[in-house]
Amino acid sequence: MKLPWQSLRLPKGLGWRKVMQAVLRPEAEAPDADVVAERAREQAPVLWLLGKVQSGKSTLVRAITGDSDVAIGTGFRSCTRTARAYDFPAEAPVLRFLDTRGLGEVAYDPSEDLAELAGHAHMVVAVARAMDLQQEPVLNALRDIRRRHPNWPVLLVQTCLHDGYPDGRDHPPYAELDRSPGLEELARARRTQTEAFRNLPGTGPVQVVPVDITPEDEGFTPTHYGLDALLDALENLAPERMGVILQGLRQSAGGDARRLRARSHILGYASVAATTDAVPLLGLFSVPAVQGKLLHSLASIYGVTWDSRSMSEFSAALGSSTLLGLGLSHGARQVGKLVPVYGQTAGAAAAAATSFATTYALGYAARHYLARRHDGREATAGVEQAYRDALREALNLARHRQTEPSGNDTR
Repeated sequence: MKLPWQSLRLPKGLGWRKVMQAVLRPEAEAPDADVVAERAREQAPVLWLLGKVQSGKSTLVRAITGDSDVAIGTGFRSCTRTARAYDFPAEAPVLRFLDTRGLGEVAYDPSEDLAELAGHAHMVVAVARAMDLQQEPVLNALRDIRRRHPNWPVLLVQTCLHDGYPDGRDHPPYAELDRSPGLEELARARRTQTEAFRNLPGTGPVQVVPVDITPEDEGFTPTHYGLDALLDALENLAPERMGVILQGLRQSAGGDARRLRARSHILGYASVAATTDAVPLLGLFSVPAVQGKLLHSLASIYGVTWDSRSMSEFSAALGSSTLLGLGLSHGARQVGKLVPVYGQTAGAAAAAATSFATTYALGYAARHYLARRHDGREATAGVEQAYRDALREALNLARHRQTEPSGNDTR
């Protein structure tokens, strides 16, 4: 039985043996890991974090991504003189966090960081300890940013709420935080802080969310107090594409770390496949290679090794109609992109959207197969249905990718 892309006739000099090597040996045939990461990084939406040292920015990154296995502090890399970035996941970023450093220590000019954000869907997240009313360095940076981009939304995340609790006090019900007896000082501090941020110039919304993320050994319950409210606010304020990504990551968590990691890898590699397939004929080889790298990435997450037998078993489980459709649609996309004018606009856009969707669906089918194999269950059961279900979801995501306005001012 043929693999998904084997229904095509390849150009002279490019045989199916090389394509198979791209799947079974991606380190030899697929794009270099740095190339994959950079292509994903170029289009990944950005959450720009502004806050003083020890305000809790890294803790928020860990909570938003749900990736508790990652050492966030060492995962950031310098990208400008005043900022560092954290890519999630590093192999094929689907979301980036830009952390501006040194606020309050030196005079800050946001010009260089604004240039780093150019072309990305993004939003600004100000992070402040709830009891710290000395927020002028953060406010000064935000005033400068909003004068240049008055419609950008700002989310103020008030952290470390327990700094304002009496000794031995646990979190109150979230909805009663502002009127809980004994927490009047915290409530006053939060109101004062909120008023300062809501007086920022510009027309974009300023929303405030109290959050307290603590280690289990500190004894506060729940440990992720206010996280749902934070995710709701992010999804509501973020540009559409970022909102879709955040919602997808949130829905996939479910306490299963592997599931979340797999979801983020699938989104990242599908995005890379879309960018490579937008160029005429490049996608003929690059998309299968990226898909192969995705399959190996997922196998690593689940501790399973692909070999010829498992690949054949997985291909058979996908079903002949799915395999044939994958192959024929891929060939038609490459031909369509060569048509003058149409192929370079609508044809290229359709090719990118389809490669995103099929790569996404293939990744979900593979995740289904690998998860069942990891758990010792019948691995092939439900693989084709998993592909078809994911394809429907992917086409909706691809539509969001195409319709979102370009440029910085996405809201």
